[in-house]
Amino acid sequence: MIEGKLALHQRLGIQVGVAVAVLVAVAFTAASGFVVRRERDTLTREFTLRLLAETRSLAVATSGPLLRLDPELELHPLIQRALSETPDLVDLVVLDSQGRIQGHRELYRVGALYEPGRRGIPIELTGARAGEAARSERGFIVVEQSIRHLGQPIGLLVARASSHSVEQAVRESRRHLAVVGTLVTVLTILSAFGFVRLGLRSLDELQRGVLDLGSGDLRARVHVRSRNELGLFGELLNRMADGLQRAQTDLVHKERLDREIEIAHELQSMLLPRGSVAVPGYDLESRYISALEVGGDYYDIVPLGGERLFLVTADVSGKGIPGLVVMSMLRTALHARAHPGMLLPDVLVAANAMLRSTVKRGMFVTCHVGILDLRSGIYRYVSAGHCPPIRFGDGRSEVLPAGGKPLGFFPDSVLSRSLVERSTCLEQGDGLILYTDGLVESMDAAGQPLGIELVLERLRSSHAPSGPRTGRAEAPIPDAARLVDELIALVNAHRGDQRPSDDLTMTVVRREPSRAAAGVGGRA
Repeated sequence: MIEGKLALHQRLGIQVGVAVAVLVAVAFTAASGFVVRRERDTLTREFTLRLLAETRSLAVATSGPLLRLDPELELHPLIQRALSETPDLVDLVVLDSQGRIQGHRELYRVGALYEPGRRGIPIELTGARAGEAARSERGFIVVEQSIRHLGQPIGLLVARASSHSVEQAVRESRRHLAVVGTLVTVLTILSAFGFVRLGLRSLDELQRGVLDLGSGDLRARVHVRSRNELGLFGELLNRMADGLQRAQTDLVHKERLDREIEIAHELQSMLLPRGSVAVPGYDLESRYISALEVGGDYYDIVPLGGERLFLVTADVSGKGIPGLVVMSMLRTALHARAHPGMLLPDVLVAANAMLRSTVKRGMFVTCHVGILDLRSGIYRYVSAGHCPPIRFGDGRSEVLPAGGKPLGFFPDSVLSRSLVERSTCLEQGDGLILYTDGLVESMDAAGQPLGIELVLERLRSSHAPSGPRTGRAEAPIPDAARLVDELIALVNAHRGDQRPSDDLTMTVVRREPSRAAAGVGGRA
């Protein structure tokens, strides 16, 4: 009878041991599948974000050559260098706006229509920007990066990178899990009796740890103090949890980077004028709306001696931290030479010399500088490839001539020959608008820009002539702040639900109809 009971307990022990082994195998498979999926997703996102960062700089570098008559002469060595410096990159194609190949590792394909491969699975990334897309094909990650010039798309950069390193890491993890899983199962069956007596408590702790990890609590750990296969399994799960927690730490670092970008935004606001400039006889209003955390527009209003006002509006081709650095250098160069007797072309040439010696190739700045004589209303200005100013008043509006080449791109001699100083006179009631391309190039849902004509029409309607000669009732002319609000409302109405594609900066200067003593006050 005792032997029968022992045999019964032994059989029960074996059955329980097998049941425990099956349970462990199922739990291990579920946890392994979860961990492998998380690891693949994490590695794929990190790989794609790194590829996006590399292609952003490549898109900026290819924008200049793409505008030339023979882009392939510069794009081919650029593509070869990028392929040699980035081992994972297997293909790089530069397309123009018509979808034709302008840059390829094989020169004979230049000029042909690009035939995209089989569409893969889109990759959703929180760090992607407008004009960027990524997808996963079999064994590859494909990134499409919009090539822009002055905020407008002029082409497309298609990069194909091998995801072999990601898959290899996942395979290694899967093999390791398979070996450990097999070992755990075999050892569990061989030690059935001891497992029944001592392992149930450890198994309970193991299950709790797996469930905590499966619920997404990466700080949870499996507390199994035994030295058998369950202890080995718990240690393996803890190691995998450590890896996932490190991935989460990387996400925290990204959030810290976002905070640094926020600080850069605050630094940018320090570069711009604070408050308004009080000028008797004139009404001034400036507004700056950034499309990203750190924009690339810059404006300034600097009172000079001799009842003069120095006005600046500029647009840096690069955004983010590089654009902020260039903006700071431009501000330093202009402020260093801001005095009543300065020659505007010489100021821009000096700023160009500083920018060309420091900024990376491909970056440039469009800039408008001018001096307003407050007593006479004469405004002298020079444009370096910037948007032409608009003059308005008494039911009329017109675009003033501009021109010039941008700063930071051409030699000083070439830039100097392109700079022409022009002038206009603001009569009482007349006004002037200095702006960046975010005003007239704002896109609607169909991709159509707002255009300068709608802006001119709004200015004519806002400053329509009134009084006995026109048969209209006297109506107050809108002040500069209200006029800026109207133009921003016009841009928002045209854009609709679309995100802004570029920064928007405006400075409105209007000479008041009534005579007032001219003079420059301090910052309000």
